[in-house]
Amino acid sequence: MKLRIVILTLVLAAISLSAYAVNPRDMKFPDLTFNPPEPTRFVTDNGTVVYFLEDHQLPVMSVSIMFHGGSAHDPADKIGLADITATLLRTGGAGKRSADQVDQDLDFVGASINSQAASDYLAMVMKCLKKDIDLGMGIFADMLQHPLFDTAKVSIELSNRKDAIRRQNDEPGMLTRRIFYETIYTGHPYGYFPTLASTDNITRDALMACHKEYYNPDNAVMSITGDMTLSELKELLNKYFGQWPKGNKAITPPPMATMQYKPGVYYVRKDINQANIRMGHLIMTDKNPDRHAMDVLNFALGGGGFTSRLTGQIRTSAGLAYSIGSYTFYRPEMGSFFALCQTKAETMGQATQMMLDIITKVKDSGITQEEMDMAKESLINSFVFNFATPDQIVDARAIMEIGGFPPDQMKKDLEAYKAVTLADCNRVAAKYLEPKNMAIIVTGAKETFDKPLDTFGPVTDVPLDIK
Repeated sequence: MKLRIVILTLVLAAISLSAYAVNPRDMKFPDLTFNPPEPTRFVTDNGTVVYFLEDHQLPVMSVSIMFHGGSAHDPADKIGLADITATLLRTGGAGKRSADQVDQDLDFVGASINSQAASDYLAMVMKCLKKDIDLGMGIFADMLQHPLFDTAKVSIELSNRKDAIRRQNDEPGMLTRRIFYETIYTGHPYGYFPTLASTDNITRDALMACHKEYYNPDNAVMSITGDMTLSELKELLNKYFGQWPKGNKAITPPPMATMQYKPGVYYVRKDINQANIRMGHLIMTDKNPDRHAMDVLNFALGGGGFTSRLTGQIRTSAGLAYSIGSYTFYRPEMGSFFALCQTKAETMGQATQMMLDIITKVKDSGITQEEMDMAKESLINSFVFNFATPDQIVDARAIMEIGGFPPDQMKKDLEAYKAVTLADCNRVAAKYLEPKNMAIIVTGAKETFDKPLDTFGPVTDVPLDIK
């Protein structure tokens, strides 16, 4: 009896509390403030822009360097050169250390160095404990100034790259992605991918020439954080980079991409029981002032996960998709918008039609106030977490500098998101979404599809020859 009384009491208490419960969507919070610490900016005697932020919480140093350049600058007959050069800067030995000795020395103190080539910039990052900064910075500097490009390591890397090219059609999702970019960026470096032939043209001499062209102090922006004072840092940089000669050459960006493809379906034959769909088109550059409204719009359309229209209608309600969403990818010489979906082969047509219908409806009628409010709130609330640590802050400033943005771009971005209105979202939807100009990539076995591919436009069969 006593137990029943206790249970009844708890139930009544829960009922009374529920009467006062607030819907999380109705809760109001103060506006987020965004006041990240301001890094120190200076320029070295040999032309490197440096951003530095002291951080004495841990005895750790983080050093990053970025260069104008990247895979979009590869010669047409040597696609893949920038990426292979970046890899071998790290793995090919440096200064008086062999490749194996570099690995051993870094591993012994728990330091790390990574190098990469993106489409529009080159980057290298070093992290180590403060007590090991001379070792880490010495190896880092040698990689940048005195890479060995060991012939054996070069041969191994080129062989590995060719093996990867031979396997490039194995994974349907990555295959669909590659064909999409090759299609919408027809004739532009953003659409180039390495081939066996282009890899065969890459020699040690070509790697050294690429290094000489782009890895220069007056073509670089450094971002540094850690347990060090500004005077200590300047002394350190002078010690390891003071004799690094200027390249004295401005890097010319690639041309602007324009629409060269024919809208329609690009069919990629793959004997699988699924269909991988990616549809999209060119949209805007990374400096277009409409990009903030486009981000909010896209969040509501397909970028916001289960709160978005594409996911809500195609995955949750219709149960057609394993994965689905839409994305914007802004780039200096023209970005892209795309939606993607993975579905069963026998529902390819239904899923494709729903994707097109939803995008078309958003273009014609826009999104609702409720959708915009949720998208805008989510983007603003997540914005500050992109710059939560000292290395994130200085890296962001370096990216802004290398990309040609003003120093206060991060704060301008936040204010721009706050200023987006429903009218802005619906204006950019009408202006930039182009369902009739879609390149629709479909990977799968067409005889298992529920609708003929030409339902969605003229069909181009994409050959998958490995060249």
